[in-house]
Amino acid sequence: MPKLCSVLIDFSEAGLDLDRDSLESFLLNIADEMESGDLVQSACLARDEDIPEAAKSGVAAFLLGILTTEINHQNLGKVMDYLGNLRYGKTLILSGEIDGMTYNIEYRNKQELDQAADTIERLSNLRVKIRGQQNQSEN
Repeated sequence: MPKLCSVLIDFSEAGLDLDRDSLESFLLNIADEMESGDLVQSACLARDEDIPEAAKSGVAAFLLGILTTEINHQNLGKVMDYLGNLRYGKTLILSGEIDGMTYNIEYRNKQELDQAADTIERLSNLRVKIRGQQNQSEN
């Protein structure tokens, strides 16, 4: 079974200029398109418990404009392409955490995303070993 990752997709700062009901309808359509296109395993409107504590701003989390999805790792690039095409010409920001390392990627095209993803993958596999100083014996 393919490994799934939880991904929050935040349209709250996308400049959509939609009222609450229209934004909800827009997000539900996107969720339906991603599910029917087999891009995601599941997609729905985000609830408060879906938002990590570190991502909550101020007193309360801003949930309007956020989808929560379950994505197969192999489809993550396809989802990013879909979102890039949906908001063509806009800067997209991908944030996450791998093995305790937090990352934020800002990109405008697939090439920038691929370069950043390669860097993150190299860093996530990076391990540092610190050894104590060894005393040299005197002859």
